[in-house]
Amino acid sequence: MSDTTAPFDAALIRRRCEETLWGPSGQPPEQRARLQEMEGYVRLLAPGLSKLMPRMRDGTQATAQTVLRHADEHLNSATTSGDLARRLHDAGVIARALLGLLQRPGELTPDQDRTADTVHTRPLSTPAPR
Repeated sequence: MSDTTAPFDAALIRRRCEETLWGPSGQPPEQRARLQEMEGYVRLLAPGLSKLMPRMRDGTQATAQTVLRHADEHLNSATTSGDLARRLHDAGVIARALLGLLQRPGELTPDQDRTADTVHTRPLSTPAPR
């Protein structure tokens, strides 16, 4: 999936993740706002990776499963208290991992839905009468 066909601004997400991971952490209100932004990216990107994952090769698919599990755990623990800076860092890492896997999923198997549509829409040949 390339940046030009993606339904999101990959360059912006990548830049914001890098700023989150490598820039100054800021004051708690800033951190909370950035955490909300990073978690929004996780929510945006995870469904796309989940949909693409069955077409990935085994090693990449295992990585995608791990990233999706971490995304789910992170989002489900959002209501628990914890170190804000740590949660922000984790959300940035997860968002960046999701984006990376979406943009570079490796070799993919053919899309089964499209293959099934093609197979089902072709007319069936009937044997010629003898």
